[in-house]
Amino acid sequence: MQTDVFPLRSQQCPGAIYSRTKTLVLLVAVLASLLIGSSAPAGEIRIANPSAQEQVPTALEKATREQPWQNSLGMTFVPVPGTQVLFCIWDTQVEDYSAFVDATGNDTTGGMWSLGQDGWKQLGATWKEPGFSQGPTHPVVGVSWYDAKAFCAWLTTRERRSGVLPAGASYRLPTDQEWSIAVGLDSESGTTPEEKDSKVRLYPWGTMWPPPPGAGNYCGVEAKIGNEPEGLIVIEDYYDGYPRTSPVGSFPPNKYGLYDMAGNVWQYCEDWYNPEKVFRVLRGASWYDCDPKRILVSFRRLHTPDRRGADAGFRCVIAGEAPR
Repeated sequence: MQTDVFPLRSQQCPGAIYSRTKTLVLLVAVLASLLIGSSAPAGEIRIANPSAQEQVPTALEKATREQPWQNSLGMTFVPVPGTQVLFCIWDTQVEDYSAFVDATGNDTTGGMWSLGQDGWKQLGATWKEPGFSQGPTHPVVGVSWYDAKAFCAWLTTRERRSGVLPAGASYRLPTDQEWSIAVGLDSESGTTPEEKDSKVRLYPWGTMWPPPPGAGNYCGVEAKIGNEPEGLIVIEDYYDGYPRTSPVGSFPPNKYGLYDMAGNVWQYCEDWYNPEKVFRVLRGASWYDCDPKRILVSFRRLHTPDRRGADAGFRCVIAGEAPR
């Protein structure tokens, strides 16, 4: 990125005459200080122009559904009324996670659970090869809560250094409450995710079952492709066209412009399920789910933070401070 350099103006005081040579020396000194102040790791660009830095918080504040904010990876963010964060409109994609792994070498892949003819087993699958075909715009799966947090920390550091993200902002996972608001649950009784779990009998499309055509990527009849357990239970007469994950944005967004808030992959939240602090919370159901209870927008799934599965991924938000 080109840096603007403003010419020095000599002070017009009596007897103070600046020669061309001295002016050139001063210019060289200014340029050198800018280069030193803007040093960044290889592959990253730091914006040295202060006016450009000042514009970043304003752009975040002005983001709307119609005019979202986009980061250096092309991840797109919109505000959700009732929260103080910007939500990514889709789950973190394979290509986003690949950029993280390429930059950090943090390619943690062990112990992933994937679906085969014998059910859910640790079969040596990884986020790169989860047991089914994925493209760059599919949601990444086979990552743990810790992996998701590491991605958020890396992206925060990278974009603060490059000037894309202001110092007071950071990427993180949504809280359980933020996720509820974003999916349309304006009110839930209880204080912890455990107390709120499955209390509201509501689906993303309303209160009726089964889901209407095009409701999302769930476990419909298309899920039977031959490498799943015999007798796999599916949603009868429901067909979404994707036997496993689907590219993000394949189904209509919700009222806030967010895609796949239901179906496709489970999404990690920041929270512990209860004060025992053993399980992290996931929301939203996945391509494997057909149980009406699990597809409720109020349903909470539980994972230990180190678990990796072929039906779980994550969505990022941008926050001004850490969640309480």
